Amino acid sequence: MRTLVVLLAATLFSSCTSTVLADPALYVSPYLALYQLGGTTKMQSESEGVTVDNPQQKLRSFGQDRHREDVGLRADIGDGFGGIRAEYYRLDMDTSRKGELAHDWGSLLQGDMVSVYAEMDEVRLGYLEPFADIRTEYRDEELRLQFAGGGIFATRSMTLQGRQDIPGTRAQDLTITGDVVYLAARARATWKQFAFDLDYAVAPEEFVLSGDVEDFSQDIEARLSYRLPQRDISFFAGLRYSTISASGDANGFRYDNEMTIDGFQLGFTVTF
Repeated sequence: MRTLVVLLAATLFSSCTSTVLADPALYVSPYLALYQLGGTTKMQSESEGVTVDNPQQKLRSFGQDRHREDVGLRADIGDGFGGIRAEYYRLDMDTSRKGELAHDWGSLLQGDMVSVYAEMDEVRLGYLEPFADIRTEYRDEELRLQFAGGGIFATRSMTLQGRQDIPGTRAQDLTITGDVVYLAARARATWKQFAFDLDYAVAPEEFVLSGDVEDFSQDIEARLSYRLPQRDISFFAGLRYSTISASGDANGFRYDNEMTIDGFQLGFTVTF
């Protein structure tokens, strides 16, 4: 916890003294997220009055095996590379497929044909300070390499609602919440009108502030963007891979989830 306090204090001090906020611009980036929810989950069940610990099973068993369309919004205040970033992402995934459970999962039983509805609100707020800016040439054009480091605070609230295929029969829900601070790094390569960004954030268990999230978490994002000549707008495509580990209680049953969120992004950025 002492390490976490030092990190937050250093990030706040950097944001107050940084040159990237001396004359900041606002960059607004709405995007379409084509993500899928994967990983494994397990939950206790009850058999003849006895609580049973069940093995892990893939979320594919619940019909979660396709990319779904969701939306996100990102806003940056700074010089276009470093500075303050705020982001909201809404995961809202139903499934048209049914899956057969390999093991009991709470009130749902082995062999049940089930589907799961997943929803999550994710808010991320961070600050990254540039520490290196290298300029060279590639094919007679300037190639600029930038690097930054800092921290990100993320808060998430996710609900999984499992339902048996037959209406009005067995169902099982669980809710996952978590507030986490990540150590973050960013790198960018700019050439002509193109820019490639790579963001990496990592949080050991000690950086979990509250909620059901536990263990090691990481988030990787890569974006390729193209800026229109003489315009304050650019278009981008990207990839994201995020891991979430959580355990807790759902109506008296203990659960343990090792989930991933990964997929594609398509959007644009407008500069004000």
